[in-house]
Amino acid sequence: MKHINKVAQALQTTPEIVIQVCKKLSLVVNKDSTIKPEVERQLIQLKEVASAKNMSLEEAANHLLEMRQERSSSNNEHTFDENQYIQQRFGVNPEESESNSFVKVLHSDVARGKQLATLRHKVVLETSTLMLEDMLFNGVQEPTTELEEVQDRVYKRIDDDFFGKVNWGEEPHPSLEMQPQPLKSVPKTKSLPEKSLP
Repeated sequence: MKHINKVAQALQTTPEIVIQVCKKLSLVVNKDSTIKPEVERQLIQLKEVASAKNMSLEEAANHLLEMRQERSSSNNEHTFDENQYIQQRFGVNPEESESNSFVKVLHSDVARGKQLATLRHKVVLETSTLMLEDMLFNGVQEPTTELEEVQDRVYKRIDDDFFGKVNWGEEPHPSLEMQPQPLKSVPKTKSLPEKSLP
């Protein structure tokens, strides 16, 4: 542990400013005016950032506090509100729309989407927990080849069913194999003799 005077000297500031910054950032200063190495590292990092941004140590501490407050207040702001979402997308409040309107149907679909998201989340958690349990009790095995087998089947079907049916110019195209047939000739009608003009 270093005395606060040595830390202040390293930070090129006064011990009073170091104490103020520590109080603002809830960093512990011991009763005997010493600072733990972790706190010293944090102060040095703060000083480096402050120097890079042409700020004083106090300004950097205030800026850091503001960022922390914004982050803590924004955590509560980012909850999904389906009414606000639909109103932003379609310009209609779903609560004020008619019962058989498209917006009302979307509103009910959003509720189903939330249920599906919750279910998917639970399935992922349960599956990963069971896999972890299996790995802990039975050891880690070679990666399963199920995925590779499924991918091979998919690629084979793509190759056989799609690319296999594409004419790559190796065989004549079916429509080009047919020889053009000449049109049936229709006998020409006899032309009438021209009338002479009197």
